[in-house]
Amino acid sequence: MAIKNSVTETYDSEILEGELQKYQQWLDDKTEEVYNLALRAKLKNLDFENYIEIPRASDLASRTEKLLQKDYLKDLSIEHDLRKLLKEHDRETASIKIGVDVAKSKFEETKDLQISIDCGLRVGLAVLTEAVLVAPLEGIGDVRILNNVDGSEFLSIDFCGPIRAAGGTAQALGVLIGDMIRRELGVGRYIPTTDEVERVKEEFGLYRVGLQYKPPPEEIETIVRACPVMINGEETEKNECAGFKEVRNVINSNGTSRTRIRGGVMLVIGEGLCLKAPKIKKHVERLKITGWEFISDFANKGKESEKDVIFESRNIPKITRFMDDVIAGRPIFGEPGEPGGFRLRYGRSRVTGLAAAGINPITMEAMGGFLSVGTQMKMERPGKACAVTPCIDIDGPLILEINGNFKLIKTLEGWKDTENKIHSIWDSGEILLGFGEFLENNKNLVPSSYSMDWWAADLAEALDHPDKISSLANILGINKKKFPLGIPFTGAINRGGERQIDRNWRKREWINFLRTYQLNWDQVCKISENFGTAVPPPWNLWWSDLPILAVPLLVEELLKSQVNKGKLRINNVVKDWNIGNELEGLIPDEVINLFPKTSEIKVHGVIKCALMTLGLEHHHQGADIIIPRYWEGLLCGLGLKINNNKIIKNSDYEPYVKDRSSKLKSSIVIIGEENERSKILRENRQEARREATTRAMQSGLEASETEKSGELAANKIIDDGPRNLQIYQNAMKLVDDDDVDKTLWLVRNLSSIRWEDAVPCRIGARMGRPEKSGIREMKPMVHSLYPIGGAGGPQRLMQQASNKVSITVEMSPRTCKKCGKSSGHIICHNRVEQSDPIECGGRTVVRNNKNQQRRRLGERTNIPIESILEVKRRSLDLERLPVRIKAMKELISKLQTPEPIEKGILRAKHNLSVFRDGTARYDMIDVPVTHFKPSEIGTPWKKLYNLGYNYDMFGNQLKSDDQILELYPQDFIPSINGKEHLISTCKFVDELLVRFYKMEPFYNVKHELDLVGQLGIGLAPHTSGGVLCRIIGWTKASAGYAHPLFHAAKRRNCDGDEDSIMLLLDGLLNFSRSILPSGRGGQMDAPLVLSTRINPSEIDKEALNVDCSWSYSSSFYESTLTQPHPSEMMNMIDLVSHREGSIGDKRGYGWTHDSGPLDAGPKNSSYKTLKSMKDKMDGQLNLGKRLRAVDATKVASKVIQSHFLPDMRGNMMAFTRQSVRCVKCGEKYRRMPLAGKCIQRKTVRSGFDTISRGDDGSMCNGNVVLTVSKGAVKKYIQITKDVIEEFGVDMYTKQRVYWTSDSVDSLFNNDFVTVMTLDDFF
Repeated sequence: MAIKNSVTETYDSEILEGELQKYQQWLDDKTEEVYNLALRAKLKNLDFENYIEIPRASDLASRTEKLLQKDYLKDLSIEHDLRKLLKEHDRETASIKIGVDVAKSKFEETKDLQISIDCGLRVGLAVLTEAVLVAPLEGIGDVRILNNVDGSEFLSIDFCGPIRAAGGTAQALGVLIGDMIRRELGVGRYIPTTDEVERVKEEFGLYRVGLQYKPPPEEIETIVRACPVMINGEETEKNECAGFKEVRNVINSNGTSRTRIRGGVMLVIGEGLCLKAPKIKKHVERLKITGWEFISDFANKGKESEKDVIFESRNIPKITRFMDDVIAGRPIFGEPGEPGGFRLRYGRSRVTGLAAAGINPITMEAMGGFLSVGTQMKMERPGKACAVTPCIDIDGPLILEINGNFKLIKTLEGWKDTENKIHSIWDSGEILLGFGEFLENNKNLVPSSYSMDWWAADLAEALDHPDKISSLANILGINKKKFPLGIPFTGAINRGGERQIDRNWRKREWINFLRTYQLNWDQVCKISENFGTAVPPPWNLWWSDLPILAVPLLVEELLKSQVNKGKLRINNVVKDWNIGNELEGLIPDEVINLFPKTSEIKVHGVIKCALMTLGLEHHHQGADIIIPRYWEGLLCGLGLKINNNKIIKNSDYEPYVKDRSSKLKSSIVIIGEENERSKILRENRQEARREATTRAMQSGLEASETEKSGELAANKIIDDGPRNLQIYQNAMKLVDDDDVDKTLWLVRNLSSIRWEDAVPCRIGARMGRPEKSGIREMKPMVHSLYPIGGAGGPQRLMQQASNKVSITVEMSPRTCKKCGKSSGHIICHNRVEQSDPIECGGRTVVRNNKNQQRRRLGERTNIPIESILEVKRRSLDLERLPVRIKAMKELISKLQTPEPIEKGILRAKHNLSVFRDGTARYDMIDVPVTHFKPSEIGTPWKKLYNLGYNYDMFGNQLKSDDQILELYPQDFIPSINGKEHLISTCKFVDELLVRFYKMEPFYNVKHELDLVGQLGIGLAPHTSGGVLCRIIGWTKASAGYAHPLFHAAKRRNCDGDEDSIMLLLDGLLNFSRSILPSGRGGQMDAPLVLSTRINPSEIDKEALNVDCSWSYSSSFYESTLTQPHPSEMMNMIDLVSHREGSIGDKRGYGWTHDSGPLDAGPKNSSYKTLKSMKDKMDGQLNLGKRLRAVDATKVASKVIQSHFLPDMRGNMMAFTRQSVRCVKCGEKYRRMPLAGKCIQRKTVRSGFDTISRGDDGSMCNGNVVLTVSKGAVKKYIQITKDVIEEFGVDMYTKQRVYWTSDSVDSLFNNDFVTVMTLDDFF
């Protein structure tokens, strides 16, 4: 079977399909084995249920049914129908159709409109969110049928906070699905009252949580009045509405008013209907749904017919959003678009894609060690953030040493040798980003640099005939046999033809050969002349950074220079150079002002500064600059050549520079005149608008009418446009071209060979979150999901509680079916004989509770904890109990029934933390990987061979640890940091099987290699669906490597987020819905369903935008120069979406650049290794002083404004509003008790009766302490003042800091008492 898209045929499809089928069969068999084992344990009736509570699902249809079956679908099966719909329609249409079908079926069954609509809506939303997110379960509250003023019925949907996880599109489509269902079931449309409309407006005004889009009042009114369904919601914020506090239909199910802000309403209207209107309009028009015409107004917003754009700039717009929230200790690596920042390189390594970016490991070290594998970087484009991964095939940093040496660091050893000699990091190196990142983020492409990738693509496409191969061999002076076979185009090598796969492999080999071939200048020129390629790096200098006015001064010195032994010597240009001191001598102001940082040119002089701006390596020798290599491009570009060992002019730059300067001056005058005309026009329009709105307000018109009057008056003043449009456009174009190209324009005129821009785009970035790999722990840490109240002391120790013999806690009232006694446990804890330490052992059932509507159903119950622990110790056959068994103060589940206490005892024995759902988890930053070497993951190749890795990426049989293998989609490489945790989990599970379930052990793990081949569950925090995975090795990085499809199946990308892994058997044995929190969001981050297969068409669509190319074409690189939208160029790139439905969407991925070792770079970020905030802040600011692309003073100011000041104000407010807490019993008080001690009364219980003692001896009398300390308020004051002292900030920021400092001093000191010393009198 061949892959449909011939571009993707890089592997043998038959081999890949055979391997994948064997792999999936292996997973199925192993999963079946583990499930059968867990089921045998569950059937012993020792857990909440006698069946496994994590059902398996192989596709979206199965996943949807199993996610909703227990609480909503019940006996209704939808799997078959949904699978059929998904084959016939896109996911959005299928979600609408299945939602309607389910609602109709439910109505026929129940005759209940609310239940039917609720079920259909949740099913539709589940399909939209791949049945992985928690939104279908927790994002919708009540679905109710309410009444309009006229008595007609309408549908009201309560949206809750977790609906945020669904995203704007699913939020909006949820409303549309609800509307379709209510039409089918005959429910009327919503007709809002004015009060209901105004209530939503008021809530938006009060809402302080961040929204991607906050609509103005007129848009809110349009949506609320026109939407056929009432967008309702639960109260989520503390703020209450004042103007429209109690409004009809804004009520709870019990009829009480909702007076506080409803966050779900804000999300669905702002981020859903408003922001995603174009997508909703598409579905509405395709399905011909009436009543949604209002959505067109929002879909067309910003696209109204306007005057044609007079001029379109080539300048790449700077995006500053990532700079908004700079955090102390987390450096800025480059300001937006600044020279010296990361240079964009298009491509994908085997560890990038899905929002992960590649950085040279040397750059990671050079950034103060703040970058490590998995570290999050907030970035300028294309997305908001990325996870950092290594890439050795791109440039590292270009540095300036204290002695004047200017060089590119190419090895880690070279970096270590020069680390302490560096004055500045002139250029941060390259960042690798794929085409798919721009496509996924809906951002226009930016021009590509002319890298070796582009040069190789140019040359490979030109080599379309054997004669040209011979010509290239003559130029390079090598035998043709050293070339890859054939020619790098789609022709066959042999007369009988060849497979498309072989042709594409040959093209890849040619591209790699050409890209890495070591050239000399003569070869570069001859190849350019013969094949039309441009000058490649490192001869292709950064001409577009160099101001054209610096050329005369540079050429003048070059004409006096000499070439000796292959080196260029520029004489006497650094005679008085001394790092940090300004040079004496006159430099024209017009030249100084054209360089990005005027301080640099004053220190280094024009010539050295020009050479550094061009990125040309050099060093000092006395007063001279020596350029050891790549200087030929400098001379050629400036129209110079060597004749008899002398540098002479080959082309004269003066006429070009003179003409350009003259035209630029004229253009600037023309643009200035037009700007002045536009300014006068704006002022006249503003005046007309003011007069019209004033008259309208005096006439008593409403705000909307007033605004319209002003707009009409302003629009009456006609804009006649520039005096001569063509002349103005030409002037704008000339100025813009000069700003973009600078000296590159001149080089193209002076040189006879082709030149392309080497540095068209820089990308600003700063550090986000540090990389992470750590145990998932509740706070404080818990071993046992068992309540002990305050009896365990501050550390909640079960042994301390057992000293009290019995304790009183909240537990569900249950009755033993065997002895009939009350017990809060699943298995009756009562002894048959009090003297005999053997419990009854009967199964208990929940006693009927009169008030089932309560959030928690537990009652105060007396538990003989000492007796219970002794019985459990004996039943587990333990000599003694663990010293520290950490329990919970109270259970927050619905029934408040604890898990078997034996599990907590065994966890404590292995010091294993438990999460709130009963599982043991390990968290890691998500990082993608598609190919790996056995040596990189510490697993011998023979072990991998037994796991199904029989062939390497080239189709050769696996025989070595250094062969590159393609990762199977559900294989996982965790951080070695989690080794001890996972081994402890295995030992705990084995002991649980042996001691608790009386079965044989399963794992028998002794070291990390024993874990290879074991199954786990990957789970993201905002989801309710886990994904099956298999551990195949370990990485030393603090991150978890997995296939992009695996991350996408969890509804995640790799932009710095973290997910958890748990062992499959641990989840099957210990997870239960019965212990999940009962509050809103309680089912989030729980494995309610397990996906055993990954289908790329049924997971997050971001995975379909991952690049699979082995190389990009020259036409792609050329097309980027016009900054097109990526959708216009999709056919040029091999994406997963092009392979959908074939073996190629899971296997056969390509990559353009090698990553090097998976754990290259610092093991941990400096943010984690530096202990104090002062050290981190010093590291951040010192790096800022080193980086050319960063202004350290601006960094200091940003940190103070966005971190220190808000933190100080917030802590000061928290201190003044804090409660106090008893260290003994944990009771909290709003104010300090007058007694100065805890006044909580002790209680004693007999059965379920409570007796309070009123004497003073019954008081707790524990020490009462503050919950917010003085140190927390003052911690940043001194460091902030130190930063101001060293770097200086603007006067406004400085005054704010000192005002805040004075306020803190006033808070802790008595302003009326002055403490004086003798020093005050002298």
